[in-house]
Amino acid sequence: MSKPPFDTFNLGLRNGDEPADALENRRQLSALLGLPSAPRWLRQVHGTQVMVLEPGTADGVVADACVSTQPGLACTIMVADCLPVLLTDGAGTVVAAAHAGWRGLAGQGGVGVLEAVFKRF
Repeated sequence: MSKPPFDTFNLGLRNGDEPADALENRRQLSALLGLPSAPRWLRQVHGTQVMVLEPGTADGVVADACVSTQPGLACTIMVADCLPVLLTDGAGTVVAAAHAGWRGLAGQGGVGVLEAVFKRF
C-alpha cells in the first residue's frame, strides 16, 4: 500500500510513511496470517517494559517486549539497528518477542529487557 521509498510492505508508523498506508499494510498482514485476532503492535521506547498480551490488549502500548500464552495471539517487534529476540518455553505454551537494543539489554541494576521477559514466563 505504501508509496516509495516505503513500498516494501512497510509496517512502521514512525518512519515517515503515511500512517494510513502502514496501517493498511498491517491489516493485509493480519489477513495473510489468518490468525483469530490481529497481531498487537507495541510503541517501543528502548526500555525494559514487558507487556503480557491479552485478547483486549490495544495497539500502541508502551513496551519493548511482549509475552503471549494465548494461542493465535501473535507477538510483534519492530527493529532497525536493534535485535529482535524471539523466545518460547520448552512446551511452546509461552512465546515472547523482545526489542533488544543496547539500552534495553543493559537495563538498570542488572535487569535488562531479556531478564524482564523471563520474569513473565
